[in-house]
Amino acid sequence: MRGRIAIVGLAVAAALLCASPATAASKPSPASRFFAGVSRLNDDLALLGQSSSPLGLPRNRVLSELKFVNHDGYTISVIALEQTVAFTVVHRKGRRRPSVTTYLAHGKVTPTSIQASFADRGRIALRFRPSGREIHASRHAGCRRSGDNVIGRLGLFVGELRFRGEGGYTSAEIHRVRGGSIDFSALIACVLGAPLRPDVSLPAPRLPMGLHRLGLGASTQKAAPGTPGVGTHPRSGPKPTTLIADSKLPLSRTIFAVRTRGHGHARFLAVAESSEGSIGVLRLASVSAPSSTFVATDTLASAGVKPPAPFSGEATFEHGPGSTKSWTGSLAVSFLGAPHVPLTGSPFRTLLARGF
Repeated sequence: MRGRIAIVGLAVAAALLCASPATAASKPSPASRFFAGVSRLNDDLALLGQSSSPLGLPRNRVLSELKFVNHDGYTISVIALEQTVAFTVVHRKGRRRPSVTTYLAHGKVTPTSIQASFADRGRIALRFRPSGREIHASRHAGCRRSGDNVIGRLGLFVGELRFRGEGGYTSAEIHRVRGGSIDFSALIACVLGAPLRPDVSLPAPRLPMGLHRLGLGASTQKAAPGTPGVGTHPRSGPKPTTLIADSKLPLSRTIFAVRTRGHGHARFLAVAESSEGSIGVLRLASVSAPSSTFVATDTLASAGVKPPAPFSGEATFEHGPGSTKSWTGSLAVSFLGAPHVPLTGSPFRTLLARGF
Protein backbone atom coordinates (compact mmCIF):
# COMPACT_ATOMS: atom_id res chain seq x y z
CA MET A 1 0.00 0.00 0.00
CA ARG A 2 2.75 2.41 0.98
CA GLY A 3 4.54 2.02 -2.36
CA ARG A 4 1.42 2.45 -4.46
CA ILE A 5 0.35 5.56 -2.54
CA ALA A 6 3.77 7.07 -3.07
CA ILE A 7 3.46 6.50 -6.82
CA VAL A 8 0.45 8.77 -7.09
CA GLY A 9 0.56 11.40 -4.36
CA LEU A 10 -1.81 14.35 -4.51
CA ALA A 11 -1.99 17.50 -2.35
CA VAL A 12 -1.92 21.24 -2.46
CA ALA A 13 1.07 22.36 -4.48
CA ALA A 14 4.50 22.90 -3.02
CA ALA A 15 4.54 25.85 -5.35
CA LEU A 16 1.82 27.40 -3.20
CA LEU A 17 4.16 27.16 -0.25
CA CYS A 18 7.28 28.53 -1.90
CA ALA A 19 5.76 31.26 -4.04
CA SER A 20 5.63 34.87 -2.97
CA PRO A 21 2.27 35.83 -1.47
CA ALA A 22 0.03 37.18 -4.18
CA THR A 23 -2.33 40.07 -4.03
CA ALA A 24 -6.03 39.51 -4.52
CA ALA A 25 -6.61 38.41 -8.10
CA SER A 26 -9.58 37.87 -10.34
CA LYS A 27 -11.25 34.50 -10.41
CA PRO A 28 -9.07 32.01 -12.32
CA SER A 29 -10.26 30.56 -15.60
CA PRO A 30 -11.62 26.99 -15.57
CA ALA A 31 -8.59 25.66 -17.43
CA SER A 32 -6.07 27.31 -15.11
CA ARG A 33 -7.96 26.04 -12.06
CA PHE A 34 -8.06 22.48 -13.36
CA PHE A 35 -4.42 22.69 -14.42
CA ALA A 36 -3.37 23.88 -10.97
CA GLY A 37 -5.04 20.80 -9.51
CA VAL A 38 -3.40 18.23 -11.74
CA SER A 39 -0.02 20.01 -11.60
CA ARG A 40 0.02 19.24 -7.91
CA LEU A 41 0.54 15.62 -8.90
CA ASN A 42 4.14 16.36 -9.87
CA ASP A 43 4.88 18.60 -6.92
CA ASP A 44 3.69 16.06 -4.38
CA LEU A 45 5.28 13.12 -6.12
CA ALA A 46 8.56 14.96 -5.66
CA LEU A 47 7.87 15.71 -2.00
CA LEU A 48 7.14 12.01 -1.53
CA GLY A 49 10.50 11.21 -3.12
CA GLN A 50 9.14 9.54 -6.23
CA SER A 51 9.75 9.99 -9.93
CA SER A 52 7.35 12.31 -11.71
CA SER A 53 7.34 10.30 -14.95
CA PRO A 54 5.43 8.25 -15.77
CA LEU A 55 2.52 9.61 -13.77
CA GLY A 56 0.60 6.37 -13.65
CA LEU A 57 -2.54 7.92 -15.12
CA PRO A 58 -5.22 5.56 -16.48
CA ARG A 59 -5.56 4.98 -20.21
CA ASN A 60 -8.72 7.02 -20.42
CA ARG A 61 -6.77 9.95 -18.93
CA VAL A 62 -9.72 11.10 -16.83
CA LEU A 63 -9.49 12.52 -13.33
CA SER A 64 -12.39 13.26 -10.98
CA GLU A 65 -12.28 16.41 -8.88
CA LEU A 66 -14.51 17.97 -6.25
CA LYS A 67 -13.99 20.83 -3.81
CA PHE A 68 -15.97 22.65 -1.12
CA VAL A 69 -15.56 24.95 1.86
CA ASN A 70 -16.52 23.07 5.00
CA HIS A 71 -18.82 24.50 7.69
CA ASP A 72 -15.78 25.28 9.90
CA GLY A 73 -13.94 27.22 7.19
CA TYR A 74 -11.53 24.52 6.06
CA THR A 75 -11.31 23.95 2.31
CA ILE A 76 -11.63 20.28 1.35
CA SER A 77 -10.87 18.80 -2.05
CA VAL A 78 -10.77 15.32 -3.51
CA ILE A 79 -8.86 14.22 -6.60
CA ALA A 80 -9.33 10.64 -7.78
CA LEU A 81 -7.82 8.57 -10.55
CA GLU A 82 -7.36 4.89 -11.27
CA GLN A 83 -7.09 3.29 -7.78
CA THR A 84 -5.92 6.32 -5.82
CA VAL A 85 -8.01 8.86 -3.91
CA ALA A 86 -6.48 11.95 -2.30
CA PHE A 87 -8.41 13.82 0.37
CA THR A 88 -6.88 17.27 1.03
CA VAL A 89 -7.67 19.71 3.84
CA VAL A 90 -6.43 23.30 3.61
CA HIS A 91 -6.45 26.03 6.22
CA ARG A 92 -5.33 29.58 5.52
CA LYS A 93 -4.69 32.21 8.13
CA GLY A 94 -4.03 34.97 5.63
CA ARG A 95 -2.15 34.42 2.40
CA ARG A 96 1.14 34.04 4.21
CA ARG A 97 0.15 31.06 6.36
CA PRO A 98 -1.20 28.05 4.46
CA SER A 99 -1.37 24.67 6.21
CA VAL A 100 -2.24 21.55 4.24
CA THR A 101 -2.76 17.86 5.01
CA THR A 102 -3.47 15.22 2.36
CA TYR A 103 -4.62 11.66 3.07
CA LEU A 104 -3.99 9.08 0.35
CA ALA A 105 -5.89 5.81 0.08
CA HIS A 106 -6.55 2.99 -2.33
CA GLY A 107 -9.98 3.13 -3.88
CA LYS A 108 -12.14 2.15 -6.80
CA VAL A 109 -12.33 5.03 -9.25
CA THR A 110 -14.19 5.22 -12.57
CA PRO A 111 -15.13 8.24 -14.71
CA THR A 112 -18.50 8.21 -12.93
CA SER A 113 -17.77 7.09 -9.35
CA ILE A 114 -15.35 7.32 -6.42
CA GLN A 115 -15.08 4.78 -3.61
CA ALA A 116 -12.39 4.76 -0.93
CA SER A 117 -11.89 4.07 2.77
CA PHE A 118 -9.67 6.22 4.97
CA ALA A 119 -9.78 3.73 7.86
CA ASP A 120 -11.05 5.34 11.07
CA ARG A 121 -10.98 8.80 9.48
CA GLY A 122 -13.90 8.18 7.11
CA ARG A 123 -14.93 7.02 3.67
CA ILE A 124 -16.05 8.22 0.24
CA ALA A 125 -18.78 6.60 -1.87
CA LEU A 126 -19.89 9.06 -4.55
CA ARG A 127 -21.46 8.85 -8.02
CA PHE A 128 -20.99 11.54 -10.65
CA ARG A 129 -24.08 12.98 -12.33
CA PRO A 130 -23.14 15.23 -15.28
CA SER A 131 -25.17 18.41 -15.49
CA GLY A 132 -24.70 18.72 -19.26
CA ARG A 133 -22.34 21.65 -18.85
CA GLU A 134 -19.01 21.15 -20.59
CA ILE A 135 -15.80 23.20 -20.58
CA HIS A 136 -14.49 23.45 -24.14
CA ALA A 137 -11.01 24.47 -25.20
CA SER A 138 -11.36 28.21 -25.78
CA ARG A 139 -9.58 31.42 -24.88
CA HIS A 140 -12.48 32.26 -22.59
CA ALA A 141 -11.80 29.02 -20.69
CA GLY A 142 -8.12 29.99 -20.36
CA CYS A 143 -6.65 28.09 -23.30
CA ARG A 144 -3.81 29.50 -25.36
CA ARG A 145 -5.75 28.70 -28.50
CA SER A 146 -9.30 27.64 -29.20
CA GLY A 147 -10.35 24.19 -30.31
CA ASP A 148 -13.16 21.66 -30.24
CA ASN A 149 -11.75 19.55 -27.41
CA VAL A 150 -13.75 19.07 -24.22
CA ILE A 151 -11.57 19.78 -21.19
CA GLY A 152 -14.04 18.73 -18.55
CA ARG A 153 -17.63 17.90 -17.74
CA LEU A 154 -19.26 19.49 -14.72
CA GLY A 155 -21.98 18.11 -12.48
CA LEU A 156 -22.78 16.79 -9.02
CA PHE A 157 -21.25 14.02 -6.95
CA VAL A 158 -23.97 12.37 -4.86
CA GLY A 159 -23.74 9.71 -2.19
CA GLU A 160 -21.65 9.89 0.97
CA LEU A 161 -18.46 11.65 2.01
CA ARG A 162 -17.58 11.34 5.70
CA PHE A 163 -14.35 12.49 7.34
CA ARG A 164 -13.07 13.27 10.82
CA GLY A 165 -9.54 14.54 11.27
CA GLU A 166 -7.17 13.60 14.07
CA GLY A 167 -8.41 15.02 17.37
CA GLY A 168 -11.47 16.36 15.55
CA TYR A 169 -9.64 19.35 14.05
CA THR A 170 -12.24 19.18 11.27
CA SER A 171 -15.12 16.93 10.31
CA ALA A 172 -17.36 16.74 7.28
CA GLU A 173 -20.43 14.83 6.12
CA ILE A 174 -21.52 15.64 2.58
CA HIS A 175 -24.12 13.98 0.35
CA ARG A 176 -24.11 16.38 -2.62
CA VAL A 177 -21.18 18.40 -3.88
CA ARG A 178 -20.26 20.03 -7.17
CA GLY A 179 -17.36 18.63 -9.15
CA GLY A 180 -16.18 17.54 -12.52
CA SER A 181 -14.54 14.95 -14.71
CA ILE A 182 -11.36 16.25 -16.39
CA ASP A 183 -9.77 15.03 -19.63
CA PHE A 184 -6.07 15.17 -18.80
CA SER A 185 -4.73 15.22 -22.38
CA ALA A 186 -7.15 17.92 -23.53
CA LEU A 187 -6.38 20.04 -20.46
CA ILE A 188 -2.60 19.95 -20.97
CA ALA A 189 -3.00 20.74 -24.67
CA CYS A 190 -5.24 23.68 -23.77
CA VAL A 191 -2.98 25.27 -21.17
CA LEU A 192 0.33 24.68 -22.96
CA GLY A 193 -1.03 25.50 -26.41
CA ALA A 194 0.17 22.11 -27.68
CA PRO A 195 -1.48 19.64 -30.08
CA LEU A 196 -3.75 17.06 -28.47
CA ARG A 197 -1.63 13.94 -27.92
CA PRO A 198 -2.22 10.85 -25.76
CA ASP A 199 1.32 10.95 -24.33
CA VAL A 200 1.35 14.52 -22.99
CA SER A 201 2.88 15.01 -19.56
CA LEU A 202 2.96 17.61 -16.85
CA PRO A 203 5.82 20.09 -16.43
CA ALA A 204 8.71 19.15 -14.16
CA PRO A 205 7.86 19.33 -10.45
CA ARG A 206 8.70 22.47 -8.51
CA LEU A 207 10.29 22.12 -5.09
CA PRO A 208 10.95 25.05 -2.78
CA MET A 209 14.22 26.00 -1.14
CA GLY A 210 16.38 23.38 -2.83
CA LEU A 211 14.61 20.41 -1.25
CA HIS A 212 15.54 18.30 -4.28
CA ARG A 213 19.05 18.24 -2.80
CA LEU A 214 17.72 15.99 -0.04
CA GLY A 215 16.87 13.23 -2.49
CA LEU A 216 13.33 14.40 -3.24
CA GLY A 217 12.05 14.21 -6.78
CA ALA A 218 13.15 12.63 -10.02
CA SER A 219 15.63 15.37 -10.87
CA THR A 220 17.85 14.84 -7.83
CA GLN A 221 21.41 15.95 -8.55
CA LYS A 222 24.66 15.45 -6.73
CA ALA A 223 25.72 18.52 -4.83
CA ALA A 224 28.62 19.40 -2.61
CA PRO A 225 27.79 19.15 1.09
CA GLY A 226 26.29 22.34 2.39
CA THR A 227 25.16 23.72 -0.96
CA PRO A 228 21.41 23.07 -1.18
CA GLY A 229 19.76 24.73 -4.11
CA VAL A 230 22.84 26.60 -5.35
CA GLY A 231 22.46 27.67 -8.98
CA THR A 232 25.00 27.33 -11.77
CA HIS A 233 25.35 31.05 -12.49
CA PRO A 234 26.19 33.93 -10.13
CA ARG A 235 23.23 36.04 -9.06
CA SER A 236 23.06 39.79 -9.01
CA GLY A 237 21.75 41.49 -5.88
CA PRO A 238 21.34 39.93 -2.42
CA LYS A 239 22.33 36.29 -2.07
CA PRO A 240 19.82 33.75 -0.73
CA THR A 241 20.64 32.07 2.56
CA THR A 242 19.05 28.66 3.17
CA LEU A 243 18.87 26.37 6.17
CA ILE A 244 17.45 22.85 5.87
CA ALA A 245 16.98 20.25 8.64
CA ASP A 246 15.98 16.73 7.61
CA SER A 247 14.93 13.75 9.74
CA LYS A 248 14.34 10.49 7.86
CA LEU A 249 12.99 7.33 9.51
CA PRO A 250 11.80 4.03 7.96
CA LEU A 251 8.10 5.01 7.80
CA SER A 252 8.25 8.78 8.10
CA ARG A 253 10.20 11.89 7.20
CA THR A 254 10.16 15.44 8.57
CA ILE A 255 11.81 18.44 6.90
CA PHE A 256 12.22 22.03 8.06
CA ALA A 257 13.51 24.72 5.70
CA VAL A 258 13.90 28.48 5.72
CA ARG A 259 15.24 30.88 3.11
CA THR A 260 15.81 34.61 3.03
CA ARG A 261 17.41 37.00 0.56
CA GLY A 262 19.14 40.10 1.89
CA HIS A 263 16.75 42.00 4.15
CA GLY A 264 13.64 40.50 2.55
CA HIS A 265 11.13 38.28 4.29
CA ALA A 266 12.11 34.83 5.50
CA ARG A 267 10.07 31.95 4.09
CA PHE A 268 9.60 28.98 6.45
CA LEU A 269 8.39 25.55 5.33
CA ALA A 270 7.79 22.27 7.15
CA VAL A 271 6.94 18.96 5.48
CA ALA A 272 6.04 15.65 7.12
CA GLU A 273 5.22 12.42 5.31
CA SER A 274 4.28 9.10 6.87
CA SER A 275 2.76 5.71 6.17
CA GLU A 276 0.04 4.77 8.65
CA GLY A 277 -1.22 1.31 7.87
CA SER A 278 -3.29 1.55 4.70
CA ILE A 279 -3.13 5.36 4.61
CA GLY A 280 -0.40 7.68 3.40
CA VAL A 281 -0.28 11.17 4.93
CA LEU A 282 1.50 14.27 3.63
CA ARG A 283 1.47 17.41 5.78
CA LEU A 284 2.76 20.86 4.88
CA ALA A 285 2.91 24.19 6.73
CA SER A 286 4.39 27.48 5.62
CA VAL A 287 4.70 31.07 6.77
CA SER A 288 6.42 34.24 5.60
CA ALA A 289 7.94 36.44 8.33
CA PRO A 290 10.31 39.40 8.78
CA SER A 291 13.98 38.73 8.08
CA SER A 292 14.78 39.12 11.78
CA THR A 293 13.23 35.67 12.37
CA PHE A 294 16.15 34.01 10.53
CA VAL A 295 19.63 35.37 11.18
CA ALA A 296 22.91 33.77 10.05
CA THR A 297 26.47 34.98 10.53
CA ASP A 298 28.48 36.11 7.50
CA THR A 299 30.72 33.04 7.81
CA LEU A 300 27.72 30.69 8.20
CA ALA A 301 29.25 29.45 11.44
CA SER A 302 25.90 29.81 13.20
CA ALA A 303 22.28 30.75 12.63
CA GLY A 304 19.12 31.23 14.64
CA VAL A 305 15.43 30.91 13.74
CA LYS A 306 12.30 32.01 15.57
CA PRO A 307 9.33 31.74 13.16
CA PRO A 308 5.72 32.69 13.99
CA ALA A 309 2.71 30.37 14.06
CA PRO A 310 2.08 27.66 13.00
CA PHE A 311 5.65 27.27 14.31
CA SER A 312 6.58 27.73 17.96
CA GLY A 313 9.81 28.04 19.90
CA GLU A 314 13.22 28.72 18.39
CA ALA A 315 16.34 26.86 17.26
CA THR A 316 20.07 27.44 16.88
CA PHE A 317 22.48 25.98 14.32
CA GLU A 318 26.21 25.94 15.08
CA HIS A 319 29.32 24.59 13.39
CA GLY A 320 31.59 22.90 15.90
CA PRO A 321 35.16 21.61 15.52
CA GLY A 322 35.85 19.97 12.17
CA SER A 323 32.63 18.85 10.50
CA THR A 324 30.52 18.65 13.65
CA LYS A 325 27.23 20.52 13.72
CA SER A 326 24.51 21.08 16.30
CA TRP A 327 20.83 21.86 15.82
CA THR A 328 19.18 22.55 19.15
CA GLY A 329 16.24 24.38 20.67
CA SER A 330 12.50 24.18 21.24
CA LEU A 331 11.40 24.67 17.61
CA ALA A 332 8.20 22.78 16.69
CA VAL A 333 5.40 23.03 14.14
CA SER A 334 1.66 22.36 14.37
CA PHE A 335 0.34 20.69 11.23
CA LEU A 336 -3.33 20.09 10.59
CA GLY A 337 -4.01 16.94 12.58
CA ALA A 338 -0.53 16.77 14.14
CA PRO A 339 0.15 19.50 16.72
CA HIS A 340 3.56 20.38 18.13
CA VAL A 341 5.87 18.20 16.00
CA PRO A 342 9.52 18.70 17.16
CA LEU A 343 11.93 20.06 14.54
CA THR A 344 15.28 19.90 16.33
CA GLY A 345 17.56 17.32 17.89
CA SER A 346 19.87 14.50 16.87
CA PRO A 347 17.55 12.86 14.27
CA PHE A 348 17.94 15.92 12.03
CA ARG A 349 20.74 16.42 9.52
CA THR A 350 21.25 20.15 9.00
CA LEU A 351 22.68 22.21 6.14
CA LEU A 352 23.31 25.95 6.05
CA ALA A 353 24.34 27.57 2.75
CA ARG A 354 24.41 30.86 0.87
CA GLY A 355 23.99 31.29 -2.87
CA PHE A 356 26.52 32.99 -5.05
